[in-house]
Amino acid sequence: MKKEFWLEKWQNNQTGFHKDFTHPLLMEYINKLNLEKGDSIFVPLCGKTIDMLWLNQLGFHVVGVELSQLAVEQFFVENDLSFTKHQEAEFSVYQYENITIYQGDFFALSKQQLQHIKAVYDRAALIALPNDLAAKYVDKMQEIVPQNAKELLITLEFVKKLGPLGPPFTTPDDKVVKLFSSYKSIKLLQEVDIISREGKFKELGCDYVYERVYLIKF
Repeated sequence: MKKEFWLEKWQNNQTGFHKDFTHPLLMEYINKLNLEKGDSIFVPLCGKTIDMLWLNQLGFHVVGVELSQLAVEQFFVENDLSFTKHQEAEFSVYQYENITIYQGDFFALSKQQLQHIKAVYDRAALIALPNDLAAKYVDKMQEIVPQNAKELLITLEFVKKLGPLGPPFTTPDDKVVKLFSSYKSIKLLQEVDIISREGKFKELGCDYVYERVYLIKF
């Protein structure tokens, strides 16, 4: 999947994956990350998710990475946040108090840029990637995220009868277990069928949409 695909999604306002509320599973399981105020949490492929605002309001430093300049600037403008901007290697870096977003290619991130990260929150990164990129993404995360960091990962499993394969891409439990087999541990915290509140999946012919949240240790 080419970068242009995602840039066009944002340019054409095809952002049905964006939610205007904090994800309930993040709110329910944030304590599993054992964070203290002032700790840094990484949000890969962050888009303009307001989950970052919620995390920041809890007292955490938030570090995001996002390919689309439009998405990053919409995040700050729509939430009425002033920001500074500077260049760092291949990234334009946007900053508001304790929120930092690297605008550029996730795969260009270095270990040094994430050296202070204590946790990761992934709601829309892994499921946005086809199989080949998903494996590359998981390997890259293991390379750049510090040892012993913890991650909350949210995935979706479904079978579409209509429409394109993705994104989002179905991510069944066995796929997650295989992808993270080289990590220290992975634990399924919750599984629930959310088809009743996800009308867009019904329109695609899905009979179920299993949403799962995992706790992963690097």
